[in-house]
Amino acid sequence: MQTALGIDIGGTRCRAALVAADGSILGRADAPTPDSGAPHRLGKVVARLADEASEDGDQRPTTDAVGLALPGIWDRDTGVMQRAVNLPAMDGVNLRELFEAESALSRPVRLETDVIAAGWAVHRRIAPRPARFVYLSLGTGVGGCVILDGEILRHTRGGAGHFGHLIVDTASDASLCRCGARGCLEAIVGGGLAGNWHRADPPGGAGPPGGPAVRALSIALLQLAHLYAPECVVLGGGVIEHNPELIEQMRAAFSEIASSLVPEAMRIDAASLSTDQAGAVGAALLAMG
Repeated sequence: MQTALGIDIGGTRCRAALVAADGSILGRADAPTPDSGAPHRLGKVVARLADEASEDGDQRPTTDAVGLALPGIWDRDTGVMQRAVNLPAMDGVNLRELFEAESALSRPVRLETDVIAAGWAVHRRIAPRPARFVYLSLGTGVGGCVILDGEILRHTRGGAGHFGHLIVDTASDASLCRCGARGCLEAIVGGGLAGNWHRADPPGGAGPPGGPAVRALSIALLQLAHLYAPECVVLGGGVIEHNPELIEQMRAAFSEIASSLVPEAMRIDAASLSTDQAGAVGAALLAMG
């Protein structure tokens, strides 16, 4: 059986999975992420999880494939991290050298942006697979992945697009985003602002059910539909997992938008993989090639 290791490094937890070619999980392990992503400690945690996931699956990988998903922007040629907001200690670190030096991983490691890995795993589970696909992960931040005709569309120096920073509110007093701009999608729908999803609109207001976050996300989806004409938009991440009713609210709100450029059959679905699985599974599948 062909298998690969997938490792997903998050701001608070690291997860590893031994994954088969069909995407099924054979073994799993997880642990807290060292504070700030301290490189030496993080390397040891990742190596230990790789061992534990393989032992949990009662078999070692039959290929040399190891995929590692993590946030941030790095040089895809050299493997040097340029900016990692949630793992600041990783800035300037050569990721390939760090992880390939660990005995449990002593093989080439494929690096991938976390949300791209998650989107790839979710896309692979859809039957039939849509040719034009958009994935949004809604958590503390907002990330996205686009797959067109089976190929990952790469933005921002080979990584994922900054979809959380689409402007959805142009008012002068719009919410200030941590990027410095006002009116970003992430500033309205981020996980730390859960009240925005459920706050009722003012009396007589025209906002859709669910509060301002639903309207903001509807506007963002319209922009993405205009750009990519997806057959399918999938929403995942902690916000959706803890509030599954938001999918129906989004469908209802988006159905009220009139644009002849939106594919008539475009659907909005919930992700079929949870946040604690998707990144590691996608990293492993991409490493297999």
